[in-house]
Amino acid sequence: MKINYDEIQSNVKALGNQTDNTSFLEGFLSAYNFPKATFSRLNLSSLGGVNRGVYIQNKIYFHPTTAINISSEFNILKRNDLNKINADFTIIANETDLMAYERDSGDVLKTEKIDLYRHIEFFFPLLGKKKSTVSDQIKSADMKAAEKFAQLYRVVLMENSECDSDVGELVCRLLFCCFVDSIGVLTNGGLHSFVTNYTDATGADLGGFIDHLFLAMNSKEREHLPGYFANVKFIDERLFKSKIVQLSYNREARNLILDLLGLNWSEISPEMLGGLIQSIVRPESISNGNYTSTANIHKVIGPLFMDELYRAYEEIAGNSDDCLSLLNRVSKISVLDPSCGAGNFLLVAYKELNKLANLLLDSIPDHNKPYSLPVANFHGIDSDSFSSAIARLGFLFVVCQEKHNTNESADTWITEAIDVLFLNTIVTANATRISWETVCSGVNETYIIGNPSYRGGNRKTASQKSDISHVFTGYRGFANLDYAACWFMLASKYIQANGGEFAFVTTNSLTQGEQVQLLWPKLFEKGVHIKFAYTPFKWRNDARNRNMVTVVVIGVSSRKNLSKRELFTPTVVFEPLSISPYLVPGNVIVKGKGSPISDLPEMQKGNMPYDNGTLLLNRNEMVEITSSDQRASKFVRKIIGAKEFIRGIDRWCLWIPDADCEEAMDIPKIKARIDTVRDWRFSNKEVAVKRLAEKPHQFREMREAKRTQSLIVPAVSSENYVYIPIGFVKKDTVATNLVSVIYDCEPWVFGVVASQMHNVWAKTFCGRHEERPRYSLELGYNTFPFPKITQEQKKRIYQCVLGIIGVRERYAPKTLAELYKAGQMPEDLMAAHSLLDKVIESCYRDEPFVSDRDRLGCMLELYDSMGG
Repeated sequence: MKINYDEIQSNVKALGNQTDNTSFLEGFLSAYNFPKATFSRLNLSSLGGVNRGVYIQNKIYFHPTTAINISSEFNILKRNDLNKINADFTIIANETDLMAYERDSGDVLKTEKIDLYRHIEFFFPLLGKKKSTVSDQIKSADMKAAEKFAQLYRVVLMENSECDSDVGELVCRLLFCCFVDSIGVLTNGGLHSFVTNYTDATGADLGGFIDHLFLAMNSKEREHLPGYFANVKFIDERLFKSKIVQLSYNREARNLILDLLGLNWSEISPEMLGGLIQSIVRPESISNGNYTSTANIHKVIGPLFMDELYRAYEEIAGNSDDCLSLLNRVSKISVLDPSCGAGNFLLVAYKELNKLANLLLDSIPDHNKPYSLPVANFHGIDSDSFSSAIARLGFLFVVCQEKHNTNESADTWITEAIDVLFLNTIVTANATRISWETVCSGVNETYIIGNPSYRGGNRKTASQKSDISHVFTGYRGFANLDYAACWFMLASKYIQANGGEFAFVTTNSLTQGEQVQLLWPKLFEKGVHIKFAYTPFKWRNDARNRNMVTVVVIGVSSRKNLSKRELFTPTVVFEPLSISPYLVPGNVIVKGKGSPISDLPEMQKGNMPYDNGTLLLNRNEMVEITSSDQRASKFVRKIIGAKEFIRGIDRWCLWIPDADCEEAMDIPKIKARIDTVRDWRFSNKEVAVKRLAEKPHQFREMREAKRTQSLIVPAVSSENYVYIPIGFVKKDTVATNLVSVIYDCEPWVFGVVASQMHNVWAKTFCGRHEERPRYSLELGYNTFPFPKITQEQKKRIYQCVLGIIGVRERYAPKTLAELYKAGQMPEDLMAAHSLLDKVIESCYRDEPFVSDRDRLGCMLELYDSMGG
């Protein structure tokens, strides 16, 4: 059956002012094509009770609430575990707001009912449609406008290739023109007809027209302009003071401008539009994640300050004196985003605080309404002038929309509203080099929020490395920190000096591996602690490409008397006594070790070739060398790295001990390769590599098993594997540096390393390479706390290992990649691992573990007691 998306949107829009949740639910189900019989069979009386829900088949659990703060109600459900709700969607609604959770994706939507029609795509799975497959079929006004601006930017830039900054400024100015024209303060009759009537269809004269338009808007004088510009109203002399070159336009650019002027700008959401334009016109800004859904931004501002403010309001609602006192507090709150981009975080915070302020007004007699918080309380820093301009415009639009809803004429308040553009609260600067106090003094109650730019490892630019050195002056061991660490350090210094709290979105790398020990002890020195955190989840933007990156949210406070901590997972909320930088309960920081703290054998890195690929052989090269000279077989070995091991790829290498070098050099094809390695190493700029040229016939290391098999652990695997794939290889197999190795390994050790206990430990403390689990022998193996066990326990583990190997052999020639992929792991292999897990876990305690969180807590206690 064909789906009429326009009709769905229209029907959902009609529900925008529906405060009765029984009627709202009936209309919502009807909009999404649920039969009327479905609604008539519901237990409607349950909706009449306070905070009680109802199931609609297994598709929806609808939970009406009287709570003003709908996020707190959602967290109550999470405290009881969302997994217990057997429905595809959980929907919570009060009179004006709605929050929804989709079980399969884990996505959360938070919106006012009046704006729900903007998000009908979220519920498309109810129609049997994937959200991503229909996103282009129905687009919000914000998306349409953003895409048109992006097209305009590209088209005009093609005509004016040397004027990138001027074209960016043009986009900002036209965005302003579109908006002020939509509220009737720019022309008599509308700018669309003005452009249509007074510019040529080819766009050839559009450059002069636009220049005159900007002059007319910031000057009352009309003598120097064509006569028809008398129809354009003077707005403010402060507008457009900086000159931009007269740009060239074509027919397509003119048509795009007309399309933009023809949009219904009353449908535009400022906090969404600005970020969309930024993410499409400046695609590199997506790496900052500064455009994202409102629900994700609430993960930052909710537990940081909004939830506490709402709790305070609900305790005093109806008491005018207390409400006035809280209103005074709210009116003085400052919010700073030192990575503000297009200002989404600031705009959402501004609107939410305004919403609370107006709720407080309901309890204050004789108070003039409506009320708006001072925009000057909201501060931002961004290094990109285009983004800063978009952020300022966003605030202007919000203020104009607020005033437009009053009975005042727009001509009376437009100049006052435009003051927002010149407050200089959004600063264009490098946040790592500017004093944040010069932007936001910190005198009042201050909260710092945002999504700092994240760059790790070798992806950092030279300027970013310089910024890190500047921020961490006086410290050691910071070179490998992610770029986002700068914001954490600067925010910690800020709240140490001024009080307050901060919460940032960041990649989960800052909560894993060496990043933890490099960064967090330095922060804790500032007297701060983790107040709340969201464990890793997908942070998606709503731009056309729907980019996603795995992130965490970390809230930090300097308040000593703050006892409550909140740890949010996708489906559950915990309140531990403390939260560690690994985003688990506790305060232990695991530091890398040079040898195992447990009674386990030494693990080593494999052998680094440093050969530019010359000592390594594919099958054809191996056959060619060994067939050319019978003696060559002596020097050819099977070699295995992470990819070869997991995917079953065959490779070989030249393996030549010093004692056999002369014999090997007597074989022409081997000698040629050794000479090539020597030349390459000598030409390398690194001193350590040059030194290896003295032994060009060898890898940097020449480690190998002496008696029996080696245990292999890949350095990088996949997040899609149920267990980290490990296994034995024959003693004459060479292991590369892309695996960790226990040479001459006893079989029971396989069981320890393959266990769920070790997997949980490694995935928590080793970190990741992009999204893939990374294995560090210093952090994952050497720090792993494993109890001393008896010979009898070793025998039991050994029997389990034989069981796993036996099952694997039955599935030969399937690779480990095929056997361990989530959703495809054979049942008998899973059963063999489950049996091993029970045996390993019994080494820790008699009582079974109920979750990975439980496992980790036990291991951290043991780690601490072992002096880790």
